[in-house]
Formats: sequence, structure tokens, C-alpha cells
Amino acid sequence: MNSEVKARAPDYVRSLFAQINIGHLLLILITLHLFALSFPSDTSNGNGRVFDESFYTKAAQDLMNGVPGNLEHPFFGKVWGVLGISLFGFNFFGWRIFYAVIGVVSVWVMYELARNFFTKEKALLAASMLGFENLFFVHTSLFLLEGPPIMFALLGFLAYFKKRYSLCAVGFGLSVLSKETGIFFIGALVLYHLWANRRTNFFSGTAWKRTVAFVVIVALVVGVPLWAYDSAYQPYSSSSVSVQPEVVVNPAAGVTTTTMLTKTVGSNLVSNPIGNVAFYISYQSSLVGCGKIDNWNCYPWMWVLPIGVSPLPYFVSTVNIKTSLPNGTVTSSTDYHPIDWLGVGNLVVWYSFWPVVAVIVWNLLRRKAVEVDVLAGSLIAATYLPLFYISLVTHRVEYAFYFINTDVGIALGIPLAITFLAGDNKRIESSLIFLWLAAAVVFFLYYFPVNPFAFR
Repeated sequence: MNSEVKARAPDYVRSLFAQINIGHLLLILITLHLFALSFPSDTSNGNGRVFDESFYTKAAQDLMNGVPGNLEHPFFGKVWGVLGISLFGFNFFGWRIFYAVIGVVSVWVMYELARNFFTKEKALLAASMLGFENLFFVHTSLFLLEGPPIMFALLGFLAYFKKRYSLCAVGFGLSVLSKETGIFFIGALVLYHLWANRRTNFFSGTAWKRTVAFVVIVALVVGVPLWAYDSAYQPYSSSSVSVQPEVVVNPAAGVTTTTMLTKTVGSNLVSNPIGNVAFYISYQSSLVGCGKIDNWNCYPWMWVLPIGVSPLPYFVSTVNIKTSLPNGTVTSSTDYHPIDWLGVGNLVVWYSFWPVVAVIVWNLLRRKAVEVDVLAGSLIAATYLPLFYISLVTHRVEYAFYFINTDVGIALGIPLAITFLAGDNKRIESSLIFLWLAAAVVFFLYYFPVNPFAFR
């Protein structure tokens, strides 16, 4: 009987995937996002902010009030928080709702992109690997900036493969305008495009005009809004603080008081996109000190090695449950964490880096690489390898959530690895898909940021 069940398992997996579509996955994910984003919900007295939300909620208020702020990142990534706050108020739902929508839309676009290369079953797996990646889920459930550049980059790639090159340029421009890390995705596009057109003449009239048009559109999409922001908000790249005494005399009371006034004066006005980019570079270059924080978070190679995993606690609530005897003697004391936002990726996805890269390199060496091999490889190389230079040469402090951008390439590469491992055996392929997905979902649920069982 057991052997018969095992024999039918792959058929059951194929049947299950035949009944599930991308709509089901998106419905599951938006439900999980809506549940998670309400913890914490206490926004009184400045509470309720998770991790860098303390900066970005303030930046959203500045945008709404015409005050320059948070100049170290482009303003567009924070516009979604402004939109949510304008519609739903200055509360947890207003901050986060559009970032949750962006996370779900990113998974949908990932599926549509993967369908250019894979069957529905494998495309759904690729989308699931992104949707159930813990850090991607966390950073698209909160008012954080990693979701928008990924969504627009995916839209740019989708437009590229549909030969809508103007829309492609707009997508990548909005990716950079959302956060400067969008430039990594442009690097991935360049790598792929060079490979895809390796046998063509790059200096032909059509190719040259298309390249120039792409660069111009990206520059305009990034530059014009930055110029408008600079003109409207008048941001400055540095400031000086002066402290001056103010003497107040009250003759009627015969009292003279002296108070010290602190005044901040801005200097080095940023008036154009070049000034913005210069400030991004100078600001990022100043954040040195890699090695002073936990190594697992600081060095990029640690994120794909199963050693020293030490996630950053973003927001952790603790409830202590004690059990006592009638005489008051405590017999047990246990800490529970009902809300537990952690900076840990889904290690099932992250450690898939190794088989995915191995398969891509092997196919490249055999000269049997196809489009999806090169696209996944380009995404991984362009979003991951620069982090080695940044940490080792510039000593810029890095965090594990920077690996979120590489999630896209790994998610696209996992079906590649499964296809290679299964060969032409469809039963083995279905079993591997099921096991890979099941392991990722179990890990995702184990580190889900809200633990209902801890609410007692």
C-alpha cells in the first residue's frame, strides 16, 4: 500500500498544481499581508513603528508638509506612504497598505515574467519562491523602501520581453527613482541584453537609436521628478547649528531671563539631479564600519552560508507567562513573542543560491545556456556581486535585507535547478517542486512575524 501511495504522489502533485493558479497565490499573500501589517497597530506616542519606519513615516510627513527630508534616498519610494496616509490617516494601515499591494503585484509580475520561459507549474513555483521569502514579505508588509524598486524593475523586464522598450525604460527609471539600488537591475538588463544581442552589430542604426532612446527615457524619468522636488522643497546637503542667547526683560515683574536658542541653518543647496546623486554617493560612503556589527548581517557571503545565522530583531514584543502553585511558588516562567518581526530571509530560498548558480554556470560552460539561464544569472550577478565591493573595499555597513534584490534571480533560477536535477523524469520533477515549495512554506510560517499561539 505504501509503495502504491508513493507511486501516485507525483500524479497528485501535478493534479494539485493544475487546480491552483496565480490568483489563488495572490489571494493567499494579500490575506497574510493584511493580517501581518496590523501588528503592531498602536500608533500613539510615536509607537507602532517597525525598524526604519521611524525614518520613513517622518519623511512622509515632511513630503506632505513641503519640508525637505530623508534626502539620502529618492523621494518616490516614500510617495506610497504619503498616498496611504492621505487616504487612511496617519496610522499603521495608512503607512503600510500600499507597500503590501506592491509586494503582491511584484509576485504577479514575477509569474508573468516567468511564463515567458516556463510552464504554468514552474512559473507558479518561481512566483511562490518570491512571495514566501520572509524578508521580501516583511519589507513589503511595512513602510520600507525595498518593494517599489523591485516591482518597477520586474515590470521593466516584462516590458522588455514583450518588446515594449519605451515602457521598459519607464519601468527601470521608476525603479531607480524609488531607491538608488534600482541601478543594480539596470545592470542586470545590460548583462542580459549584451548576451542576447552578442551576434548583432551594436553600432547599427536601429540598435544605436534604441539604446540612446532607452538612456534618455530613464534619465528623464529619474531626473525630471528629482528636479521638480528640488525646486519645490529646496533641500540642502549639510547644515550648521548655532546657539545664541536671548535675553527677555519683564520690567513690571522686575525679572530678566536668558534662554539659549538653537537654530539650524541649511547650506549647500541641492538644486538638480546631479546634486542629488552626489549626495547619495557621499552619504552612502560615510556609512563605514563593516565589522562593528554582527558579521552575519554585514558580509554578503555569510547570507548564503549555513553558519552564524543571526537575524536582526526589527520589532519584538515579549509576554511572560508564569505558572504558580497555590502557595505562590513559581514552577515555570516562559517568554512568548506574539509580534516578532525579524530580519531573516527564507533560508530555503537563500541557500538555493548554490544549486541555482551551479546549474547556470554549468549550462554556460557547456554553451547550452538559454534565455532564462542568462536572465537569472544576470539578476544574481548584478544585485549580489557589487555588495562584495561595497563591503570589502568601501567598508560600507551592509545588512542582510540587501539580499532581497537577489531574491528575484534565485526565485527565477529554482525551476531551472529542478529541471536540471529531474532530467526528463516528470515524476521526479513534480516531487521536487512539491518538496521545495513545502520546505519554503514551512520556513516562512515558522518565522512569520505574528504568532497567534503566543497571544494568551
